[in-house]
Amino acid sequence: MNTSQRTQRGASAISTIIILAIIGAVVYIGLQYIPQYMEAGTVDSILNSIEKAHEVTPFSSASDIRDMIDRELNMNQMDALGDSFEVTQDGDAYVIIVSFKRELNLIYEKRPVKYQRTLTLK
Repeated sequence: MNTSQRTQRGASAISTIIILAIIGAVVYIGLQYIPQYMEAGTVDSILNSIEKAHEVTPFSSASDIRDMIDRELNMNQMDALGDSFEVTQDGDAYVIIVSFKRELNLIYEKRPVKYQRTLTLK
């Protein structure tokens, strides 16, 4: 009798399901974090553009800075963040404080993420 052993090739159904579950969890968590990083990056770029504009032509008032912030937020379709920006004048310097919170809905918990930046223009 000629019996040949057949060896298994590839992954079994259970290991395929486990791999897909792990990949799905990583994608789900990634989809929660990516918008947060994009939003933070956009706010950073707005602050950078304000700083560069101030270097070229110094702002004459806090309302000028506020107008530029509103234009930048509108251009980036982030008008909802308008209340997160606070512009104050401290002597001859302008202080811009950006602060907002978001919530990451992870599989096992909800985690708050706080974003806070301060820019001082002299």
